Amino acid sequence: MGHVQFMNQDGEWESFPTPEEEANLRANAEALEDLGYKLICQMCNEIPTFKQLRERWMLKEWQCNKCHTINSAGRA
Repeated sequence: MGHVQFMNQDGEWESFPTPEEEANLRANAEALEDLGYKLICQMCNEIPTFKQLRERWMLKEWQCNKCHTINSAGRA
């Protein structure tokens, strides 16, 4: 997963997402997979790439590379 670095108002460099947030996201994804859930395209069942997962997290949607379907993250 990519990171964005920026200088905050205190003049300190920050990274987004933080390593703790990224580890939490990965742990949540693994827990859901253990329960039988899997993130796939609504149209063709293709598994998203890490870039698409980041888009889903930031934009609340992602576009499949195979069939170009726009998959939402809980929005109707």
